[in-house]
Amino acid sequence: MTILLISLLAWGLSDITDIVESDEVESAVTVVEAFQDANRELTDTEEYYLGRSVAAYMLTNYTPDWHPGRTGYLNLLGTALAGYSPRPFTYGGYHFLLLDSPEVNAMACPGGLIFITEGLSDLAENEDQMAAILAHEIAHVVLAHGVGAVSRAKMTAAWTTLGTESARQLGDDDVREMAENYGDIVSEITETIVTTGYGRDSERAADSLAVHILADAGYSPSALAQVLDRMALGGGTQGFWKTHPSPSDRATWVRETIQADNLPEPPAEAIAIRTQRFADDFTNAQDSPVQTTPPPSRGGSSQGSQGGGGR
Repeated sequence: MTILLISLLAWGLSDITDIVESDEVESAVTVVEAFQDANRELTDTEEYYLGRSVAAYMLTNYTPDWHPGRTGYLNLLGTALAGYSPRPFTYGGYHFLLLDSPEVNAMACPGGLIFITEGLSDLAENEDQMAAILAHEIAHVVLAHGVGAVSRAKMTAAWTTLGTESARQLGDDDVREMAENYGDIVSEITETIVTTGYGRDSERAADSLAVHILADAGYSPSALAQVLDRMALGGGTQGFWKTHPSPSDRATWVRETIQADNLPEPPAEAIAIRTQRFADDFTNAQDSPVQTTPPPSRGGSSQGSQGGGGR
């Protein structure tokens, strides 16, 4: 029950960078009252709180990498890329966090909270390839694949409970039912993102959108295929290999999309400059001192702050 209530309220993520500390318990009732119609789409605000809950749930099993330079680099790069997506802003902004895990995986929570494991980041040889990893996860957020993983029946059950007038004066039984119903949704999304994956069609759609984001931002769309090629060489049965279609198949799809849509490649000089920046600001940053505690809140939430740029 404790974990479910934490997932429901999602206070204390210590900012996937700042956003999680700024609310109070009263906000939960405000959000609860917003779920009036079980048959409509989620609003941006509702998606934000749901994504926070999923992120909180995930962080019970993963430890963040608190290298400030690496985290800052990912957020500059990621928010810059998001600006070239069909959804450049979310209610709480896009936020990116590196996870201290050798597992090769990445997870995009609803609303724009995105996790990248060190195991996956280690496969990126330059900034264009890291951009490709982030663009794919941004695409999952834009296409709402996390929310889409929840069955309509479960969503309706939760929203029906959360939308009742009894939410104004919650008793123990109300809290228990609310936590159980909402917790079912959170755990189902988490299970899909971490364990079962979205499936072939969703991954193909995310790859297709990702290469267009990369090309529009001035990055190499082929970088996504390059990362997938490196994944294919690694093999494995955990993380990425459990939740995604074959990386070899995906690399083929990506190259076919690039050719069919005639997506441009950037000049070699631009890639070289960004490769050096990647080495300086991300790869070598892991040798700097590690923060043993989460970074302090700077107050407020990011709304798509300007990032590192892809040109």
